[in-house]
Amino acid sequence: MVKKRKSATFYLAILNVLVFVVNVAMGGGNRFWIFMTGGGYLREYGEANLTIVTEQGQWWRLLTCGYLHMGIIHLVGNMAALEIIGTKIEKKIEPVRMFLIYNLGMMLTAFLWCLIFPEGWTVGASPGIFVLLGMLCVMLWEKNEKRIIGLSRYDKGYLLFYVIAGCFLGVGTIVGHLIGFIIGILVGGFYGKFLYTRVE
Repeated sequence: MVKKRKSATFYLAILNVLVFVVNVAMGGGNRFWIFMTGGGYLREYGEANLTIVTEQGQWWRLLTCGYLHMGIIHLVGNMAALEIIGTKIEKKIEPVRMFLIYNLGMMLTAFLWCLIFPEGWTVGASPGIFVLLGMLCVMLWEKNEKRIIGLSRYDKGYLLFYVIAGCFLGVGTIVGHLIGFIIGILVGGFYGKFLYTRVE
């Protein structure tokens, strides 16, 4: 009997949802407003900005910002994309490796974004998700991997919607997604041979 491996995608989604629930429960304003906009105490102490990260040394914000969301719609949209992409990635990469790539890629993306927009503040899981999307595109480039990874018509449709929808959220969002995607392509392209391990 083959022991089923733990899913990094599942734990990443649980962490994102848990942070959102805790943020709403802690308050810091009207709870319905927090539910819809993602404001509140955790957002205040977790989002990333260049000055507060570098000059005040709060580097941990590069990680925490990726687990905060601007409301329930933002959270659901990201988690749906994470579920599709993450489960496909885990067909080729060990869960622990994927978990590390997601978080390190998200932190690097957040830092580069802060350098480009030094006055801005960033939150959201999409930079990490776009890192995985970049890796997935590299995997799909190999003909024999399309069958193994197996994207359904629903998967393709939602991911297309996800990418296009992000383009309507402003230049900052587009840049953040693009940075994450490029990092994912670089990781998948240059280090894929060392990372990929069949886990089916």
